[in-house]
Amino acid sequence: MTESEQYPETSRSLDSLREMRLTALLGDLMDEQGKTQAAKTLGVSPRTLTRFEDGRRLTPTLAGALERHLLEGGGSAAATQRHRLGMLEDGLKELERTLREEMAALRKDGETARQEQAQALGELARRVAALEKAGHGAAQANAGTPAAGTQAASQGETGKSVVERPRRVYPDLVTAEAEPGEELVYGDAATALIARWREARDAVPRTRDTLDRLNARERRYELEIELIETHELTLPPATRPWTWGDRDQEVRRRNDALNELMVDRRMLKLRRFLTFGLWRK
Repeated sequence: MTESEQYPETSRSLDSLREMRLTALLGDLMDEQGKTQAAKTLGVSPRTLTRFEDGRRLTPTLAGALERHLLEGGGSAAATQRHRLGMLEDGLKELERTLREEMAALRKDGETARQEQAQALGELARRVAALEKAGHGAAQANAGTPAAGTQAASQGETGKSVVERPRRVYPDLVTAEAEPGEELVYGDAATALIARWREARDAVPRTRDTLDRLNARERRYELEIELIETHELTLPPATRPWTWGDRDQEVRRRNDALNELMVDRRMLKLRRFLTFGLWRK
């Protein structure tokens, strides 16, 4: 589903804004130069402007001519239009500031409740970890030597070289770079997800276009959330596994970043729309 299909009201508003902008430009041009000269300036016939006066509707041909004239920067009408665009830009900055303040207020209101919940769940996670550690120690004590003998027999049966499981102090700690046999540590599903995450991480600094960079960052955050929430893994540059409370905080931090990113992307698209794609920052 495209963005215009997801947000039909926003798409219609932008179309209306574009038509109002071009209509104002045409009115300024005709007032300054007259209909005949304005038609020559735009490269259209006077009849085209007459039809516009009758119906007050822009044809695709006339709209395209006005956009080209605006981009070429010709005449005082274009200067007037650029002034209006400057005013729109100031309004966009104020809108962006308001959105960010509202998001910050929402996060602040819920922070106290989230901290209390995180503390309670963190304590529960520590108790579970202690029980798991106790159970693991008991299992090692009961294993004895037969398991080692079975392993040796298994190795002797094949006589083939196999990929050994990487030695990890913390198996749930993801390494920055891929290592042979890491699927034996994380499992096939998590390993494939980690590979996609590494690709997304490396793609961010390589992108030059601002919109592409925002999209790459979004992909990276989404993959990181899945690794942390679904597979309970710890990501670099951490050197020790995260507790439940740590993972919850890391997920919330990335969700906040995604919300900020969404605002940045929508403001960037709106700026580019209003400036016919000239805004590249």
